[in-house]
Amino acid sequence: MYVAALALLLKQMRERAPTADMLGSVQRLATLAQVGSVTIDDRVLDDAMAIEAVASGAELLRSLMATHGLIALDIASTVTEAEFLKVGGLLVAPPSAVHGAIVESADALSIWNIRLRVPGMTLRPTPVGMRAIVPNDAAQDGGAQYAHAAPLTIGTPAPITTGHDVLEQDLANAVRRGDGATVFELLSGVTDRVFFEQLATPDALQLVVERLLEHPQNHEAVHDLLVRAGVPGARAVFEQLVAATEMADRRFLYDVAASLPATLAVARQYANDPTWYVARNAAGLLGESRSQSAVVDLARLLRHADTRVRVAAVVALGQIGGPNAMARLESVLFDSVQDVRNRALSIVFAAPDADPLADRMMLAVQEESTLEYQLEIIAALSNVHTPRARQKLIEMTMARTRSLDDLQIRLAAIGALGAGHRPAADAVLRDLANDEHSLIRERAAAALSR
Repeated sequence: MYVAALALLLKQMRERAPTADMLGSVQRLATLAQVGSVTIDDRVLDDAMAIEAVASGAELLRSLMATHGLIALDIASTVTEAEFLKVGGLLVAPPSAVHGAIVESADALSIWNIRLRVPGMTLRPTPVGMRAIVPNDAAQDGGAQYAHAAPLTIGTPAPITTGHDVLEQDLANAVRRGDGATVFELLSGVTDRVFFEQLATPDALQLVVERLLEHPQNHEAVHDLLVRAGVPGARAVFEQLVAATEMADRRFLYDVAASLPATLAVARQYANDPTWYVARNAAGLLGESRSQSAVVDLARLLRHADTRVRVAAVVALGQIGGPNAMARLESVLFDSVQDVRNRALSIVFAAPDADPLADRMMLAVQEESTLEYQLEIIAALSNVHTPRARQKLIEMTMARTRSLDDLQIRLAAIGALGAGHRPAADAVLRDLANDEHSLIRERAAAALSR
């Protein structure tokens, strides 16, 4: 039934069927999704092919998946109607020559509840409402390319019986060393809730999140600890998110943040942040929460001075849905910026031909390259006290100075090292005090004198 319903939507999109027909198919799919998560792969398609009434639809779906290099679609019970429209648009569109490009396109379109599986590419974390991939699934789907789905290398540590004072000192030493693996093991072994909350400091939790970035195959074990940490755990993930310099890291951390129950409270706090991209990330996560309580915060962001924040707030309100959210969206149908108006219109009137992919991809590229964005990321890295963050800042300080923008980035990175990474960064700062550029020497000396 699922295969037939999805195939019907794809056929309608290819043939440019009337909008009402496509919306009817989308609503039918959304209703089916509520029953539970589903995986559409060769086994499911083979079963569907054996049923004469749906064989042609199964063949169409198999053909389109093969064209884009997909071996499976995992669909969560929390999938939205908009996501069905977006993934349908990707599947009926011409394929890219780049292996796995459709996965990046799905991310750019905010398709979080339909996971596209491409051989050789690491799976995103399993969102709420989606069946997790287990080792047996991995073996049946091709084995080696899903090595990341093997049993976790981090097990469930035995409860720690060491005295509190000794454990507290061991943890402090591990944090000082930047040893995220030891921090995780020690925190995981603490069974006393009050003592756990005392030990789960911001610096300790940031190291746990960094460990997750370096070893995503340990997602479930680390995720459980972050859930246990509550708001501090969600805040550690959010702070790493806003300081992430790579698009892949931001995508991964966003998924992790969206899966934590306490992220709603953290996102509501950061929605008032004066930095545009912090508020934008908060808006996106408020939408992921699907909570009506977030509508008030998002309505306030509809009046934000930065267009990118307003667009994020519009999309988030569309994700939450309901009369209250839709009423707030109507207030931006007369926004001064066309993109904001168009996003609101596409949601309020459920236009299936809305294609924000090009805009979203271009926006991401522009954000990556602007000096403003890079300087804001550097400032955020000063508050992430982990070896990974420190190494990124060091790389920036060592970059060649070929333009005034390069010089500003180096100066900002030196300031961030001095503000948040001493004494670990002192050796680097001393080397920079002998740099050939006078402004670099002065900034490094000033950082060392603090």
